[in-house]
Amino acid sequence: MKPTIITVLTLALAVLFGSCNDQSDSPIYGNWRLEKYNCIATSSYGLTQVEKNENYVLQLYNTGVFCCTTDCNNISGNFETDKTTLAFSNISLTEKAIEGIISCDDMLLERSIEANLRCIKSYELKDTSTMYLMDADDHILIVLTK
Repeated sequence: MKPTIITVLTLALAVLFGSCNDQSDSPIYGNWRLEKYNCIATSSYGLTQVEKNENYVLQLYNTGVFCCTTDCNNISGNFETDKTTLAFSNISLTEKAIEGIISCDDMLLERSIEANLRCIKSYELKDTSTMYLMDADDHILIVLTK
């Protein structure tokens, strides 16, 4: 009987300590503020600064689901990550009409974020407070802060 109890305890400890490497506590999960992005209206990889009074947030959930909120629309879908790789999929964008909007600048930002997310292949964290999202050629497409 003793070997069975020892075996069970050993297996329980292995599961407990093995789950410590689970990425459910990854530093990329949580709310990230959009700081800069690659605008699709330009042909370069120069980044456009988001105005300080705007609060565009990318939420990455440990379930592999993401949501990006803007002034009136949402971008959502799924993502997969492993160490420094990151890929977004099943991306959808709402297109709410807002009375009184004259400019389509906000929609350009949303379309740019949507297009950029489709190209993301990796990420890099700087002090767990800044995250760079990059394409396959390591061009930075989006900069986020916590």
